[in-house]
Amino acid sequence: MVKGSCLCGAVAFEVEKFSSDIYKCHCSKCRKAFGGASSASAISAEGAFAWTQGQEGIEQFSCESGYTRYFCSVCGSVLPQSIPGKASYWVPVGLLDGDPGLKLSLHIHTASKAPWEILDEHTKSLEQGFEF
Repeated sequence: MVKGSCLCGAVAFEVEKFSSDIYKCHCSKCRKAFGGASSASAISAEGAFAWTQGQEGIEQFSCESGYTRYFCSVCGSVLPQSIPGKASYWVPVGLLDGDPGLKLSLHIHTASKAPWEILDEHTKSLEQGFEF
């Protein structure tokens, strides 16, 4: 079991088990949402994820394209969110309080990565997203 929370601690959750290793998304929307070169995340089955505190303080923002991000209404940290139709949660691994025992295994949306970013040569890369 690994616990996680937003920057201020108002929203917290726990993950019993992840169903994927870590992947980094390099799309322009993740860069904007995270303020960095990519977002580092992992997938958890719906039954292995639980909110433990502050769920009432979760806000959401959606673009016209349907891209949606959930965030803490107090500190603005991007938060986990359910993946429609997949019975899974997308979990930003930077929110985790401990080591989830996962490794980076995939870069996605590399066709739209920032021109200044250099990817490592040992991790698999996909120009678009992936299906899980």
